[in-house]
Amino acid sequence: MLAGAGSGKTRVITERIRRLVELGTPPSRILAVSFTNKAAAEMADRMIPLVGRERAERLWLSTFHSFGVRFLHEDVRALGYEDRFVIFDQGDGIGLVKEIIRREGLADRAMDASAILSRISLYKNAFLAPSEVKPSGNEYDEVARMVYPHYEAELRRMRALDFDDLVVAPVRILRERDDLREKWRNRFDHLLIDEFQDTNRAQLELVLALTNDERNVCVVGDDDQSIYGWRGAEVGNILEFERHYPGAAVVKLEENYRSREAILAVANAAIAQSRGKRHSKTLRAMRKGGERVFMGTADDPVAEARMVASQIRDLFSNGFRPRDVAVLYRSNTQARLIEEELRVEGIRYRMYGGTQFFDRKEVKDVLAYLRVVVHPRDELSLRRIVNHPPRGLGDVSLLRIEGYAAKHGLSLHDALGQAAAIDGLPEASKRGALSLHRALRNARGAIAAKQGAHEAARRLLEEVGLGVDFEAGEDREAEMRRKNRLHVLRGLERLESSGPVDLRELAAYLQKLNLRAEDKREDDVDAVTLSSLHSSKGLEFDVVFLIGCVEGIMPHKRTTDPKATEAAPTDVEEERRLFYVGVTRARERLYISRPLRRSVRGNVTPLTPSRFLDGLPDEAWQVWEDPNKRQMTFEEIEAMADQILAKLAE
Repeated sequence: MLAGAGSGKTRVITERIRRLVELGTPPSRILAVSFTNKAAAEMADRMIPLVGRERAERLWLSTFHSFGVRFLHEDVRALGYEDRFVIFDQGDGIGLVKEIIRREGLADRAMDASAILSRISLYKNAFLAPSEVKPSGNEYDEVARMVYPHYEAELRRMRALDFDDLVVAPVRILRERDDLREKWRNRFDHLLIDEFQDTNRAQLELVLALTNDERNVCVVGDDDQSIYGWRGAEVGNILEFERHYPGAAVVKLEENYRSREAILAVANAAIAQSRGKRHSKTLRAMRKGGERVFMGTADDPVAEARMVASQIRDLFSNGFRPRDVAVLYRSNTQARLIEEELRVEGIRYRMYGGTQFFDRKEVKDVLAYLRVVVHPRDELSLRRIVNHPPRGLGDVSLLRIEGYAAKHGLSLHDALGQAAAIDGLPEASKRGALSLHRALRNARGAIAAKQGAHEAARRLLEEVGLGVDFEAGEDREAEMRRKNRLHVLRGLERLESSGPVDLRELAAYLQKLNLRAEDKREDDVDAVTLSSLHSSKGLEFDVVFLIGCVEGIMPHKRTTDPKATEAAPTDVEEERRLFYVGVTRARERLYISRPLRRSVRGNVTPLTPSRFLDGLPDEAWQVWEDPNKRQMTFEEIEAMADQILAKLAE
């Protein structure tokens, strides 16, 4: 079943199961597999009204991994394990990798353990034993190759399996044990697999191993939405389905019930230009009419974020609600500017599939320092940063300082400045308290004198050990923390684009960033959704903003740079499919934006429009005018021309 975007593919599976049960297939002999627990739970909920609760509960509805757990609980002894085994999650695996690298001395510098584990995952799902992994010359590949055998040995020693083993191990058992293969093949009459384009090799092998002589296999997917190659998914599994199952019937679902005509015209035109192998299909809109797609440009990414936030505010006055709107981007780092502008506009938002920028610890820490500078009596913020980074002000020392403050009627901030007079306070604690108080006081004085909040904040962070150069050269997480602190400072720089701000203006700015009505996280919260394109798959919204559509971002530079060691020839085509996924999330309106240039450390670089914008039908799109931009009057244009002529005459 080749189910195009918005064609109702989940319903295809649930209706097929209903029909099979009606025709007499026992529910316990039907295995339906989806990719996420949420999707499997949704499928289970849909089945109850279709076949009744009792029969629905006897269906095998699961993810690949939860099926693997049920399989292994029955037959884990085939691996040489006892009946009980431990399942390691991602965090456990990362911790084990770190311990192996440390214990074995396998790296000369700090490395990203999650990147090492990701490579091991790819080896496992390709059924490569540790001895079969070939050298590549890439530093991370080499460390992963050395860690792999130790990692497997430690799992076995601890009677543990990781998430990859939950699929790979059943396949190995079914390959090696004829009796168990016969047992499991006879367990099911029908296999149904959702999102088949996202299966990796191990998952395909599991489906093949469970297929009996009747070959009652039904897969649903869309090769045009295969976007997870970076984590092992193989689009070839759906493209070559007929090679594995000769004579298979192919059904195309091309009627789209989600998007308006113009949105689908853009989606069809973009995906039709794919140079990779694909099943030819064209989505047909069942919902006629609607707005043409809006295409807009902005001077730079900052202006783009402002344009998006302003347009969202304008949408609210036209009847749309925050929950109707989503902003989609290729990289999570693009969300920072959008978050900042939405906060300044007072628009509630939520992050889908990620942590909000302003919820990150390092960002909260920097903002806490700034709030104490502006409001020295903000003890909540002061307690957050008083011993971060560590400066000898632990719980015991802080209690002594609090006692001194209470005795003398001082605020905690003022008591820090008198630490030298506090009896029983260790010398290291006194030095730490005085240095913190001095740094905060100096920053406050500089801002009050309008010497520049950006520069004052930068000096403050340097003094306390959280400068933007702090942790440079460490692992990827440390580098990300550094960049996040730097982004906060750049926000202050933008705030002062027209001149230094004073304490009152900085306080108002911090208050806007901190505004967040009732800190709710429910799925039904009325908030704008911010999501990476990868995380947006399976979602849909009335209005979608697709930002940053320039070369180097969409498609990502590592898929087009010939020097990139991880790029593969098919990567650009996967990026095109990712663009297609973003476009087809929109129901009513689609806004596509791109910045014209980017400035890094004073160097201005012009940006090239994304290749995915080429060849789109003219009748499907219109120019998106930035609501922030005001048309110049004739008098202003005349005055500007006079100034230019005067300069030329000099």
